[in-house]
Amino acid sequence: MQSRRHRYHAVSAFTLVMLIALLAAPAAAMQRVRVDLKTAVIVDRETVQLSDLATISDTSNGSLATLGEIVVAQAPLPGKMRFLDRDDIRLRLRQAGHDTASIEFRGAESVRMTRRAGTLPADRIRRDVEAAIRRRMPWPDGQTIVRDIRFDETLQLPTGRLTYRIIPNRNEDYLGRTVLALHLFVDGEPFRRVWVNATISVMADVVTVVRPLGKQQPIAREDLAVQPRDLAQLPADVVRRVEEVIGNRTTRMIYPDTILESGMFVAPPLVRRGDIVKIVARSGPLTITATGQVKQPGCKGEMVRVMNTDSSRIITARVTGPGAVEVEF
Repeated sequence: MQSRRHRYHAVSAFTLVMLIALLAAPAAAMQRVRVDLKTAVIVDRETVQLSDLATISDTSNGSLATLGEIVVAQAPLPGKMRFLDRDDIRLRLRQAGHDTASIEFRGAESVRMTRRAGTLPADRIRRDVEAAIRRRMPWPDGQTIVRDIRFDETLQLPTGRLTYRIIPNRNEDYLGRTVLALHLFVDGEPFRRVWVNATISVMADVVTVVRPLGKQQPIAREDLAVQPRDLAQLPADVVRRVEEVIGNRTTRMIYPDTILESGMFVAPPLVRRGDIVKIVARSGPLTITATGQVKQPGCKGEMVRVMNTDSSRIITARVTGPGAVEVEF
């Protein structure tokens, strides 16, 4: 009886051992893939695959390539770094449909990823910006200085073939401070827009005063000089030809070395109050003339009141020259 019980326990123990072995066999068989994570890697794509971060081995049936191609993270920005933990990698593999229980992870607990970066060719961009400005500006090259071309030279780019387009602002006058848009492309894909600042100096002759001029004083050639100045530093109505000024009268006191502007002088009146003038009236092919007396001073092209000396009637006429006004019917 005791021998029978002993045999029974022996058989039961053997059966239990076999059951444990059978249950453990699938788990052991599942351990076919080993992933050795690296401590640090350098990447140069937008996405990071498992094969970028680890060495994968002990696989079968061609699953190694499939596992290695799984995207486990987005790459950091060019020139930047970030860390990726084992748990994050496991999660991405499970999301991709892989049983992580069959994968043995070894190596680093966290992988440091650094994105490879390219830099802007700053000198070439400056040359191209200046060339783009000179192609479009209305000023002669010999009178123009393009300087202080500035942009963010520290910008780091994805690796690849860099191209760019330089686009000026709409209605740009290319005088003084100007801003252009630098559109960057990497391997033909848009990457970023960068603003470029530049200063354009245009040296041109302007008219200056060499001696004090009082208010309402006639301006003569000896009162003036022509000197080069940077137009970017001057108002838009600066005078650039002495012929525009000679014979006119000042509207205020003007001191030496003053750069003349159009509002500083006016043309002298061609007719004055009390002047006797010839009135010419036109209506189609018909022309009638009369004599009149001016009631107010006027320059060429201005409208003045004139009294017809024959009828004593006051009319409005346009000054056409010294001693002459015209009326249109």
